[in-house]
Amino acid sequence: MKPSLLAAAFLLLLSSLCFGQNPAHDLVYKDQWREYPFDNKAFQLTRIELKKNWQYFHRATDYPFPNVAHVSRLLRNSPTLEASIPSKLSLNQVVNTLQDAWIAFFAGDFQQATQLGYSVGPIGHGVAFYSQTTYASRLEPDTDKRHALWEDVLNRHEKSKDFTRYDSMTRFFAFFSMARLSEEISAPIVLARNYVGKMQQALVELNMDDPHNVFVLAAQGSMDAGIVRKLGKLMGQLTYGASSETVEEYYQKVTLLDKKIPNVQLEYAQSLLYMHGKKQLKQALIHMRHASEVQPAFAMEALDVLHAKKLLVELMEIDKKNGYGLRAYVKRNTDMEKKYYF
Repeated sequence: MKPSLLAAAFLLLLSSLCFGQNPAHDLVYKDQWREYPFDNKAFQLTRIELKKNWQYFHRATDYPFPNVAHVSRLLRNSPTLEASIPSKLSLNQVVNTLQDAWIAFFAGDFQQATQLGYSVGPIGHGVAFYSQTTYASRLEPDTDKRHALWEDVLNRHEKSKDFTRYDSMTRFFAFFSMARLSEEISAPIVLARNYVGKMQQALVELNMDDPHNVFVLAAQGSMDAGIVRKLGKLMGQLTYGASSETVEEYYQKVTLLDKKIPNVQLEYAQSLLYMHGKKQLKQALIHMRHASEVQPAFAMEALDVLHAKKLLVELMEIDKKNGYGLRAYVKRNTDMEKKYYF
């Protein structure tokens, strides 16, 4: 074997060994993710159907459709982004792969969507991050795997954030991964990593760049509620200025936009309970009922609607008991107790 071939073989072997030592890489490419737990035939799309339904599917964000015109404009405006795309891929291949990734995401094939997104480089991080965090948050029962998937998103974003700043989807789901991770790890670790400060800064910047993004507005409302849930009212107020006024301010903006996003209504209900407990149980029931009544348009929404229905039944039972059981409900899914959708 020629020296150059020996060197290439060694590098290939070294790369595979390195990948084998990366738990997150193995989770994305080698581990078999749980399949979507319900019949998803209604959510299977062609590329034509994807384009037709795109605006409604992305009604929370108005995220641009990845056609040739949009992708070529992004690459023209950012030589660094263009250089990050694997050299073997043509513009049309990148566009088709992005569209196929979104088709997989909306059908509930979250692993396929994630892999396709990553296959085109950071330009695919929007769909890949959305899909990976969705799977980890809703379907992955193993704590270590969940955390590794969220941390993988954070690590990938840290390496490419300078040339994906244009992409609100990428930035938001990097924030979302940090938020979900913060719920499950201990408060001292959250504080030591300055996750709260980083998340607050990320939301401020996202809101400045995309002021009508429903996900961002809802997250700003939920952020203060999550801080109170994690640290308590006094510590949350003293350390990070968390307040019920902030929760109401941003969720009122969401309500005025009237986008009818099931998970946003669900999070509004949860935030009211985290901040106020029994005092806002009746209002939380209203928002949880709204979430449960949305007709799901794609696979993730179907998961969220079903989850809202389950939580609604649980909260109605707590309401019948005059609030008994609410404290345990509020503390669930934190570092103290973990319970996921399925």
